[in-house]
Amino acid sequence: MFNRYIWNNYLDAGGKHIVHIFAESLTKGITERYVETIKKLRSVYCPDRNVIEEAAQQLHDLAHDMAEDPTLIRRGKTCTQGSALESLYNEIDAGENLSENHIFSCFSGSIDYFSTSLSISSPEIFIPYYFKYNFNIFEKIAHEFGIRISQIPYKKEYRKRFFYYADICRSLHGFREMYGLSPYELCAFLYDFAPNYLGGSKSFIIENLPEPKGFFCIGGSENDFFLKNKKSDIICWQCNSEALAGDMAIMYLRSPISAMDSIWKIVSTGFNDPFFYYYRCAYIEKIKSITRISLNKLRNDTVFQKLPIVKKNMQGINGVEILPSVYNHLLDLAVCDLQRIEYAQENADELYAVERDVEQKLVKPFLARLGYAEEDYRQQLYIEIGNHNFALIPDFAILPKVTSEHHSAYILLEAKLSIPSEKKLKAAKKQARSYAKQLGAAYCVVVAKEGIWISRSEDDYTADIFTSYWKDIYDPDTFSQVAKLIGNYKKHKASHDSKPLCLDPRNAISQK
Repeated sequence: MFNRYIWNNYLDAGGKHIVHIFAESLTKGITERYVETIKKLRSVYCPDRNVIEEAAQQLHDLAHDMAEDPTLIRRGKTCTQGSALESLYNEIDAGENLSENHIFSCFSGSIDYFSTSLSISSPEIFIPYYFKYNFNIFEKIAHEFGIRISQIPYKKEYRKRFFYYADICRSLHGFREMYGLSPYELCAFLYDFAPNYLGGSKSFIIENLPEPKGFFCIGGSENDFFLKNKKSDIICWQCNSEALAGDMAIMYLRSPISAMDSIWKIVSTGFNDPFFYYYRCAYIEKIKSITRISLNKLRNDTVFQKLPIVKKNMQGINGVEILPSVYNHLLDLAVCDLQRIEYAQENADELYAVERDVEQKLVKPFLARLGYAEEDYRQQLYIEIGNHNFALIPDFAILPKVTSEHHSAYILLEAKLSIPSEKKLKAAKKQARSYAKQLGAAYCVVVAKEGIWISRSEDDYTADIFTSYWKDIYDPDTFSQVAKLIGNYKKHKASHDSKPLCLDPRNAISQK
């Protein structure tokens, strides 16, 4: 929550200067000092230099346009918030009956320009929006300081996404009025104080990444906005909804290059951004440029020629998933020295080649049978440890409770591809136990393609109270036992009196 004492200390330690810069530029006109200040502030929470430079250019354009046409800033004066945005919506359309997604694309692409212009004309109802490609940080700020924001519209609700900017402004100004801040103090709070308080980009860029579970193709062009600055190693990119932090991404450059170009790693959890046209995004880091593999070479390759995406000439490439065997083959074709991925050979197991198969084909159906909807659990819950320098990322936190100071969950579930030995089982349990203790979970669950192991907090997760092969888990008697332990009907019960189960030895997994 907002702490007046800490806020006053910020103001006395240089914050008043930031407030002054916002007040001066948003009343008298955009200055070079303002543009440079915004770039500096944004660099704390946005790791992508391209985004920062493009946003700065929008502010330069606004300063130029205001100098050419001073009436530009009167767009929102003496207007209600709704009428001002409706006027802007119609202005973008310009009587051409453009589609909703086209109008939204124009607005979202230049949201720094438009929101700053509206804020200059009506600072009491609008605020500059400088979180494009960083709605994750804005959500963290809202959560940390108790700013209530409405649910973001769905991807294809383009008109609602356009007017969602008004919802954000109302929420922020409600917060401002609650704590007696000026519009310019609110700007300093939002773009300087709060991001630094949270740890900036370190609060979501993950240094100690988990092993990759998925491998995805992404597509760009040689002159792509996000790729034009060769010095930028971390960029924002459209993200498959199934992609997780640690997964690998293979960049394909479209015509006239038409070739696989580089290997990237997803270094943040994915998030929905209402003002990013493609909606779902994540930050990715370039791992290595590879010897380019042309589309013609892919068409003639015995492995790639079978892929539907190659047959479609790479149309719709963004987010297409490939098997780990195909990823390894790509590295071989490129004569690349990156580590190959271990996976189960197809002739040994057709269903489970990587850990993600266990999650998708075993864990999620199992949770559904236990009564948990997808909104009842979080994959890759990001748990900061210490001063933003270490994080835990458990596979599944079931019925999580996330507050500004504490993370907890009813059940912690860790998934592995295979646990073929006592040594592997011991290591998996040790990892899961550390996550469960951190979350204060009532139950700790370890799963692999072989089976499931459940322990509980009452004995510090040291003894199994339930074990079973997957082939036996849906036997009515067996399933009723596991449902009594971790079924969703117990979601509001923090503790329980269940005793360890003694299953038929024919169903129990050998611990030898």
